[in-house]
Amino acid sequence: MSIARIHGICLVGARAEAIVVEARFRAASSETADRARTEVVLSGLPDPVLRESRGRVLCALESAGIGLPPGRLVLNLQPAGMRKRGEQLDLALAMAAATACGHLDPAWVSRHLFLGELGIDGRLVDVPGGLAAADTATRLGLVGLVAPPRTAAEARHLPGTRALAAVDLIGVLDALLASEGENQIERSTRGTRSEDDGGDRAADETTARSPERHERAVASLAAIRGQDAPKSALEVAAAGGHGLLFSGPPGAGKSMLARALAELMPPLRNDERVELTRVVSALGEWPGGLAERRPFRAPHHTTSHVGLVGGGNPPTAGEITRAHLGVLFLDELAEFGREALEALREPLETGWMHVARAGHACELPARFQLVAATNPCPCGYLDHPTRRCRDSVGSVRRYRERLSGPVLDRIDLRVAVRPAAARDVAAARAPTSSEREVEAQRVARVDAARGRMLARQGPRSNARLTPDELDRWAPLDSESVDLLERAARSDALSARAIHATRRVARSLADLAGRERIEREDVAAAIALRGPEP
Repeated sequence: MSIARIHGICLVGARAEAIVVEARFRAASSETADRARTEVVLSGLPDPVLRESRGRVLCALESAGIGLPPGRLVLNLQPAGMRKRGEQLDLALAMAAATACGHLDPAWVSRHLFLGELGIDGRLVDVPGGLAAADTATRLGLVGLVAPPRTAAEARHLPGTRALAAVDLIGVLDALLASEGENQIERSTRGTRSEDDGGDRAADETTARSPERHERAVASLAAIRGQDAPKSALEVAAAGGHGLLFSGPPGAGKSMLARALAELMPPLRNDERVELTRVVSALGEWPGGLAERRPFRAPHHTTSHVGLVGGGNPPTAGEITRAHLGVLFLDELAEFGREALEALREPLETGWMHVARAGHACELPARFQLVAATNPCPCGYLDHPTRRCRDSVGSVRRYRERLSGPVLDRIDLRVAVRPAAARDVAAARAPTSSEREVEAQRVARVDAARGRMLARQGPRSNARLTPDELDRWAPLDSESVDLLERAARSDALSARAIHATRRVARSLADLAGRERIEREDVAAAIALRGPEP
């Protein structure tokens, strides 16, 4: 009794974990073959969806003309100590069963990774996780993967991936035989276009902002009346990838400013589109092709710690992973749970969230851009020009203490938002051409600054420059050093805050079109760091 071993995957967190499906078949004895049936035993901590797959697999194999003889089929999922879930393993289970019964040659079936859900008629149903599975197949050194058409098309976006598409089990067998005998597996390389992939490309060059996206960014900024200082802060945040905190009374426009940042940010580069699609697809939210827009996530302040940063057993991704390469907007920041806010420290610093649970640990990508909004006090009207604050000094202090120093220290830009003039808000008119031109210039400056940043230091944003990289790409002259030193003494800036100020100064210089940072850039960066709310 030989043992077949077939490669598959399970989606865990934001990645595909490699699974080996072991299969062994023992035929019924000749005396009992007439009245015996095929018994299927599935082990290796399967979830209910996988346990039910036994019936689907048997029906699909019979529909494809690969009937299993009477006997006992044992299917085991490795690693045995990890809980397996999802329908992605259906095809791998079917191929393992057919191989164990002698219908397929183990030598060439074992060189592929199989991914897909099976219908009882043998049809293959598309599943999320194609890009994540392609990455796993590459790490395992496999020839390629076999999947339903749209899943295979997604997998081909990973440069160098060999993906074989089939609509049913018979198509899988025919394509495998053709690929083995005639080497006809389609190899997808950078820039390849297939009939399944909709023409998406996976090159690394920068994607220019389309006229439609440019117009959307201009419109989102022009819709915000007044607020020149907060808009300038948005410009710096979008140019350098900096975190941003708005503090102001209710109705001042903090939420509109946050949503405008999502439009002002530069378009995804093609390598970012591939990475974002891999993450989103692994989370089960398959976009049906390469991702086109940066995500914008705005969880409610009642969101739990696990819902915000991820966790659970098995680990699941939180909002910060779903905001990967996009914007995470936390409105009413002080109303979020203390545990949830403190858990943001690591991802804000590293771009990753490490989740460890009994028997399993994983890393969740979380390279998001934080924009947050808070009120200055519980009632929201402290220092309001026309309304009186009704909170006591003690309640204001307790409210502000909900935001810890370590969390605030990791937010580069802190800007006060004042209420817009009543005349500006009440005027029922569309933005004038001169107002739209001002915002169009703002968008153009952001795009030009991003271009300078990419040409100088590659895809790493200014907000993520290390101290060594700051010394290389953001050196300060003696006057700027003296200014920053005085600010550090007067405002008790931490080492992290000093580095953050230098990063913001680098972005300000990029917006101004200067290669070297000047004293005015450092002064503006100090001002944009504002006092704690």
